[in-house]
Amino acid sequence: MAYLRHAEKSKGTVAGPTDLQIKVQADLPSEKRVLEILADLSDARRIQINRQGRGRAITTFADRFDDSDEISARIQARNSASNPQKTAVCDTVARSKELSGITLPPPAVKTAAKPQKSAVYTRPVAAPKKWPAATGNPPSVENRHPSELRLDDSYQRSTDNGASQALIRKIANGWDWRMCLPLVVSKRDDGSLWVIDGQHRLAAALLRGDIPFLPCVVGIYGSVADEAAMFVAMNRARKPMNRLDDFHAAIASGDSEAIEITRLITDAGFTVSRKTGSQSWVPGEVAFTSAIAKVLRKHGAKVCADALRTMQEAWPDEVLNAGASMFTALTKLAISPPDDFDPDRMFRALLRRNQREWASFLNETKSGGDERAAQLRQVLLMAYEEEPEVADAV
Repeated sequence: MAYLRHAEKSKGTVAGPTDLQIKVQADLPSEKRVLEILADLSDARRIQINRQGRGRAITTFADRFDDSDEISARIQARNSASNPQKTAVCDTVARSKELSGITLPPPAVKTAAKPQKSAVYTRPVAAPKKWPAATGNPPSVENRHPSELRLDDSYQRSTDNGASQALIRKIANGWDWRMCLPLVVSKRDDGSLWVIDGQHRLAAALLRGDIPFLPCVVGIYGSVADEAAMFVAMNRARKPMNRLDDFHAAIASGDSEAIEITRLITDAGFTVSRKTGSQSWVPGEVAFTSAIAKVLRKHGAKVCADALRTMQEAWPDEVLNAGASMFTALTKLAISPPDDFDPDRMFRALLRRNQREWASFLNETKSGGDERAAQLRQVLLMAYEEEPEVADAV
């Protein structure tokens, strides 16, 4: 009722409605029931009600929550006797609802019915993924002077070509610390520092001469082969490597096929080129490692060795302009030679033209490597037929 709430708020005494007014407002059966409810509220809420004529004096006290309190004990005893399952608080709430004319809903009856799905679907939480154990040791981040850092040519790509030199000059001319990502560096057993990734930044810093340090991620690697393997992994993940950079890194990392190809090339008297551009080749260099690998896998080492030795003896001081096509054409002749094929006669035919002249037969050919090799094989057979036999020459 409003007057009760006002009395609780003001902590004072106010005049309230008569019993009859309460009976009518709360729709109670009798004034006696009104008195019972008021008495219960007096006990439960610590309200003292004094009837004085037609008015009422209502006094409120501070709530007490100590179960040993006399009034609380009396309320608990009375409610336990009437209904053991109800508490004094529950009974008080029920009385208050009854006084305000509100009927509480009946308690829900539990059934064994199957529970309904929630309106909001909750996706089951997946179990955490078990990752493989991390390998290697955590690196240190250090600032190192450019003069402290070295490069290992056994697996590092060449920077002597025009594209690399242009890139180095561009970095040096527009040096921007925000673009200078940490170099990946290996610390070897003797304490020396070797750059695995970042040689163009190092070259640009050395070219300028005024860069006091370079940020480096310094790690411990087991060997040069481990460094080379990391170089390959990092560069393949970032961008494709050209075939010769890949080949030299494979040698340093211990790749068996790359090592075998290198042995065949060096045994024939050649060296492996570091440059893919034909204009950068020099005499005695072999750049067609992919063609050698293809023949080696299919026909073995002897066929490759014979073709390489023939080329070295025929053009020892020349750039191998048509090296890949010539090598493949010679191996095709060795694999399926014509009847009564004379290798010495073929060698004399090769000597009649230099590498540029042989390459000129392929200038109009726009097709791939195999077709170029097949066309050059036909040209070699024509030159072989034109070359007189030794008896005829005598």
